[in-house]
Amino acid sequence: MTSQPSIRSRRKQSVAILVGLAVTAGVATPLAGCRRDKLLVIKTRPVTINVLPVFVDVPAKGYSHQFSIPNDATNAHVEGEFTVDPRPQGQLQMLIVSAEGMQHWQRFLSSTASHDDPGDAELIYRSGDTIADRFNIKMKPGNYYVIFDYGPAAVATTDHFGGGVSGPAYRRARSQIMLNYALPCETCP
Repeated sequence: MTSQPSIRSRRKQSVAILVGLAVTAGVATPLAGCRRDKLLVIKTRPVTINVLPVFVDVPAKGYSHQFSIPNDATNAHVEGEFTVDPRPQGQLQMLIVSAEGMQHWQRFLSSTASHDDPGDAELIYRSGDTIADRFNIKMKPGNYYVIFDYGPAAVATTDHFGGGVSGPAYRRARSQIMLNYALPCETCP
């Protein structure tokens, strides 16, 4: 036999020491006048919404679509991309504006307005004239509009025409634009 205690007896000693420490810590906290605050864990559920259909026909007067982010939403962002058809001549501008900015969105097309300008909070994003764009924009709760427009560009002979050559011109945007946010959830596991 060896003079060293067996593994089982060492384990019993360790368990006894841990139990003693736990009891001591549990008794010492109320005696010291400290209180333990429960950590508030807010459970959320992710929400993902397709903002636009895959194909958007944009007439010469422009195209707009409203979307909203609820007041209790957190970590909201709009991400996606679009391309324009016919390529390479057809160009569009994509804007994301607040509901207030919708009243004068055409000003954003012809000006040098930038979504980085703190003085113009109504303009959230502006792509500029382009045939393609990719973006990821952090958003706040509120009402917004996605707008596609030709901008100051004129109708081109390469545009699509509804109802034949004499019909109204339009450009087609192929979009994949997603709105993502998290909502509080009391019944989530």
